[in-house]
Amino acid sequence: MCPLVAAIALASAHAARAQQWKPPIDAEQSGISKEILASLHDVQRQYGKDAVMMEGQLLGQAIRSGSIVDAVISISGVEERDGRHYVAFKLDTGIIYNDREVTAAARPVRVWADIVEPSLRKFKTLDLPADGVAFVFTYAHKQYADEADLRAHLRDSPGDPELATFYVLSSDVTELTADRITGQQLINRATVLVNGSPTHLVLEAPTPAQ
Repeated sequence: MCPLVAAIALASAHAARAQQWKPPIDAEQSGISKEILASLHDVQRQYGKDAVMMEGQLLGQAIRSGSIVDAVISISGVEERDGRHYVAFKLDTGIIYNDREVTAAARPVRVWADIVEPSLRKFKTLDLPADGVAFVFTYAHKQYADEADLRAHLRDSPGDPELATFYVLSSDVTELTADRITGQQLINRATVLVNGSPTHLVLEAPTPAQ
């Protein structure tokens, strides 16, 4: 796990226990390098505590969902789309989906179901300086026999890259976490792009509340 991954994962763990992220007093106490700690402080100053928590949630979900190479998270700024503003979280998931098991249509569904929705369900409300969140995720896909086969050829054949982007309003996240809408209804309200093309996602099954 790279230092940035470790640092944000640590922040996420603290946030999950305390329901809010409080920056460590200094790098010595936290075990995090001064540079990474400064980066986390910058995120909090610019976008608020929920942004730090969201980074940690997304990163943790990516790792639990099968990252093969390092997962890397950042905030690229505030994007405007259709007159609304979105804090954009950019995540290189480190995931390489197996074309033998996961179809092209299923890949963005898996990203939503395994990473996006579980992360959103951790927030009763989203306190961010925008109307919503944009999730800009990269992952890859290729055919491989098993994980050992994938790792053996990873350097020479890392798979074909794919980009999935989700624009979600904070008010709709509140509706989801209050169980007033389902995961499918939330994705229907969101804007979804796969490699830049608008896409309608159909979830494999209703996602229960966590």
